[in-house]
Amino acid sequence: MRPAFTKANRYIFDPKALSWSIPSGHTCPGADACLASADRDTGRITNGPRQQFKCYSAELERFPSVRSRYWANLDAVRGKSPEEVFAVLECLPRKAHLVRIHTAGDFFSQAYLDGWLQFVRSRPGTHFYAFTKSLPLWVRRLGEIPPNLVLQASYGGKWDGLIAEHGLKYARVVFSTEEAQALGLPIDTDDRLAAYGTQSFALLENRAAMRERMALVQPTLFGLPLPSPQGTMHA
Repeated sequence: MRPAFTKANRYIFDPKALSWSIPSGHTCPGADACLASADRDTGRITNGPRQQFKCYSAELERFPSVRSRYWANLDAVRGKSPEEVFAVLECLPRKAHLVRIHTAGDFFSQAYLDGWLQFVRSRPGTHFYAFTKSLPLWVRRLGEIPPNLVLQASYGGKWDGLIAEHGLKYARVVFSTEEAQALGLPIDTDDRLAAYGTQSFALLENRAAMRERMALVQPTLFGLPLPSPQGTMHA
């Protein structure tokens, strides 16, 4: 299988956005609170010892077709020089206008990040964005980030202290809208704040987001509200 960009997740605001992914966990040197990985052969998930919330990209790697794509991408760039990484990324269609780097995976080496920086500079008409916990790699290149690349640090990693130290834009996972409000952070529901925003933001944990969506849906039967188990009506 050749390396390739694929259609981005369905929740992203732009249905034409593309993404590049590599195996979760295996390529995430800074992961801690979300650490998980899928076995390349079996898809069996191994969670990190301090996992606080699910790595949903790793969960998707249970599917052989997803694993095959991610590992093909990684095999094409692992151990390569920045120039070689650049050459691999040239498979991005010229008409692409929005790309999420790493729906799964992260910048696993300085050479890999540097290859991305060179490639992004070569495509000024395409907008790129990424979440990362590989903060030492980013900090070494703070003055070299192209204007068409937006990075955000993901809280919950090994190097969280670098976020405040260097004033990095960040994303923090929360478990309720009230938690986000207490932190003074807007919630990004479709990657708009990640792709184009300049301020830090919150991400609602997937299961919490589902619970809050369900709470807003009033179940009905023949047009009438259903009673709750306690005999009262749903709000």
